[in-house]
Amino acid sequence: MREHKLISIIGGNGFVGKYIVNILLGKGYYVNIISRTAALSSKDFTIYKPGQYKLINCDIKNFNKLESELAGSDYVINLVGLLFNKKNNSFIDVHKLAVKNIVSVCNKLKVKKLIHFSAIGADKNSKSEYARTKFYGEEEVKKFHNYCILRPSIIYGDEDNFINFFAQTSKVSPFLPLIGGGENLFQPIWVQDVANITVSILENNTKRKILEIGGEEVFTFKKILEIMLEELQLKRKLVTVPYGISKKLAFFLEIFPTPALTMDQVEMLKSDNIISKKYNYKKALKYLPMPFRKMIKKQISFMKKNGGHLD
Repeated sequence: MREHKLISIIGGNGFVGKYIVNILLGKGYYVNIISRTAALSSKDFTIYKPGQYKLINCDIKNFNKLESELAGSDYVINLVGLLFNKKNNSFIDVHKLAVKNIVSVCNKLKVKKLIHFSAIGADKNSKSEYARTKFYGEEEVKKFHNYCILRPSIIYGDEDNFINFFAQTSKVSPFLPLIGGGENLFQPIWVQDVANITVSILENNTKRKILEIGGEEVFTFKKILEIMLEELQLKRKLVTVPYGISKKLAFFLEIFPTPALTMDQVEMLKSDNIISKKYNYKKALKYLPMPFRKMIKKQISFMKKNGGHLD
């Protein structure tokens, strides 16, 4: 019998995964970090004892390879998700078919618990393919005996591609776009808080639940940009770009390998991205996330016009 539990984290070398992995290593767990490019990520993790974690390259669409790599796992966390479609890696491939593989393997190997990251807005009737396929993935996860589905609002932190993108853009552009006017609502949550909540859910008795997670405050997209510009001590014009024009622009941007905006993302921005009463994570867990303004100040202080100093 093993002395320490083994946790396999699919997508463990990504933005959120790195934080979850380092918490688990600090708690003494053994961790398998699984992704298509896991072997490139050794510098991101703190070693507490030899052999405590393994970096495993694996395409989760390959059932046999996935079964081999998950063997011996007590718990599995799936963080994998796509922001835009690719020819050889589509929303349906990753959000539904790969998740079906994960659930089948977890059932076969008698894994104790599966935590799956989905998204607020997952809905079979959504006009967004991202949101529809996230829903299909959730339906697969529900076939497992002990699951917890986490739906985060927008996640920010030092390595994010949300706040950092707009902060860097504001340094070189005299204006920032407000798609649809920027009145859609977000409930931003710090990446470390997401990791802390995930590990708490892993360790407690929460099961067969969908939990939506977000920060304590709700902001419009416009307000988020205003807070960011205030911290950067920059004045920039916020320009409304109607949804129709945004979709036309996104159509051309999708030509690039990593588009800054897609038509599907424009569709998603028509809906609010906030916690619902039905799925509020605080029904299962007492946790107080860090304030958005405080953490944003720390995150982007180095980008300030005249440098920046933390309190």
